[in-house]
Parts: sequence; C-alpha cells; structure tokens
Amino acid sequence: MEWTLYPIKDFPQFHETWNGLNQALSNSPLLDTAFVAPLLDYFTDGTELIAVYGAKEQPETIAIIHSRKNNIWETLQPSNAPLGMWLSRDKTLPANQLRSLIKKLPGKALSFSITQQDPLFITRPENTSCIESLDYIETAHIDFPDSFQEYWTSRSKNLRHNMKRQKNYLRKNDITPRLETWNTSNNMHQGVLDYAKIESSGWKGDIDSAVAEGDAQSEFYNAMLCNFCRTNEALILRYYYNEDLVASDLCLLRNKVLYILKTTYVETVKSTSPAHIMRFDYYQDTVDRGALNRVEFYGPLKEWHKKWTNDIRTMFHANIYRNQFINWARKISKLMR
Repeated sequence: MEWTLYPIKDFPQFHETWNGLNQALSNSPLLDTAFVAPLLDYFTDGTELIAVYGAKEQPETIAIIHSRKNNIWETLQPSNAPLGMWLSRDKTLPANQLRSLIKKLPGKALSFSITQQDPLFITRPENTSCIESLDYIETAHIDFPDSFQEYWTSRSKNLRHNMKRQKNYLRKNDITPRLETWNTSNNMHQGVLDYAKIESSGWKGDIDSAVAEGDAQSEFYNAMLCNFCRTNEALILRYYYNEDLVASDLCLLRNKVLYILKTTYVETVKSTSPAHIMRFDYYQDTVDRGALNRVEFYGPLKEWHKKWTNDIRTMFHANIYRNQFINWARKISKLMR
C-alpha cells in the first residue's frame, strides 16, 4: 500500500470517498465536505494536495496538505477550521505510514505535521526519535444528563445565582429577552451579515480579526451554513433585548451535538451577559425536549467555560520527521535560540 498525491482541484472527485471515511470514523460536521469544500473555495491558493493512502475509492487515509515553508509540510489548517484536514481508519497514526508520506512529497520534505487533532478521534502518539506530539489547546464540552435541571443543579451556586440576578435585572428594567433560531438557507446570509455587524463593532473589529461584510470569512460562513441547511444541520442563535439583537452564535447541530463555531455579542451592553443568557435559554429548551445531548466549543479554554462544565480535553499536533537526525537538529537549534 502506498501514497498517491492529487491536485486540490480534484477534490470534487473525492467528496463521496471523503464523506464515507468521515462517517465511518467520527462523523464530525467539521470534517464533512459541506464544511471542507467552502474552506477550499475561500482559503486556499491552488497549490495544496490531496494525499491518499491506499485505494482511491476506499483509502485507509485521506488528507489535504500543503507546504508551509522550506520543505516543511502540514495538513491544511485555515483559521476557521477547528480540526486539521486528516481522516484515517487507523486511529494510532502509524509511524511507517507517516514517514512514507514524507518520502512521497515533492522535493526533499523534512517534516510533516498533522495539526489540531481531537483525541476523541485520533490516539495521541507517544514521542519517539521521529515523532513529536505537542499540546495545541485545552477545549471544553458539555455532556448533558436527561434533564436540564439536573445539569443546572450540578453547577456552582455562584453561576446559578449570577444567572438569576441577570434575569431579574432584565425584568426590573422592562427588557424582554427573546431567542430566535434560524436554520433555513433563505436567512443564512442575513444571519451572517448581522453577526458580522456586531463582531465588527467590538474589539475584534479594532484589530481587524472580525468577520466583516463581504470578506472571505463571511462568504465562507454563508456558503458553509447554506450547505448544512440541506441536511437541517445549520443553526444561527440570535438573542434580542426587546427589539435589539444583542448576541449571536453561528453553529452546527448534528446527532444532538451542538458545535459552536463563532460567537459574538454587543459589547456596550452592561449589567448582563447576553451570550450566556442566550445559551442558557437554548440549552434549557433543547435538553428538556431531548434534542440536545452535548455541546462542543472547540476553542481555547476560558474561565467561563469552567463554570459551565468540568469536561475538558487537550487537542494536539503531531510532527513527523524524515529521520531522527532532523528531529535532533531541530531540537538543538531551538535550544541555541
């Protein structure tokens, strides 16, 4: 069995194969072609490759890769993708298979990195002379019991008191909160546009990292969410104080698991946290209806995550070197710097 490399323009030919392998493994919407194809449309330059290990129709591994610099290769990792573009039937990342990929790559490739991997799907490798495993981030998730009340009573008294205080504040100030859930293709564009307006008005806008109207990020989210509307898995949460939109989340919902991709709120709103109240209302309703079992945040762990859940895991990168001498030379160079 060996690796075969294809140009990225051939990816439409691999849609069925890619989705079949994803469904056999994690079935994550973040690795579905409905998510991956728009990533390729908006965040690639055409030099990327599709690496296939085994038969083209039923491979053991398939990945989207690119050369970063100086014969260093890695899985494709746009900033809008929580997971690296790697699918493998073998969860253990076999060293021989990985080193054979390095030898197959154009030029004299020195190393290959599998980026942003979830230990739920891929077993984190042990460090060896040619393989190095690195922490990426800690990330949180919530696993709900059968009732929201059971979950809520398990949280800290401080969190429960704070939510009650905020709800009381809204009532005393004649502010009527309202949650809307948008999940059809005819309102995805407006939902992303409204999201961009809020995010661009805050600190992310000040540092030019916000989703903005007409930019590649907004076009990606619109196209991607519209793709998932076809399977009823796209979801935009929108929260209002009276008639004012004050918070929004861009999400995917598959098999009763909510994936929160992006979140924003109006930063000028004081005395309450509209994004937290929005999620409280959504969780309470969907858990009690049996429509939600789990929430995945897939972002760096924050203090507020710890108040809502105790479930934390560490995502990782795996670096594979052509030989042990390259790994040693890299370590020595790092120590000298």
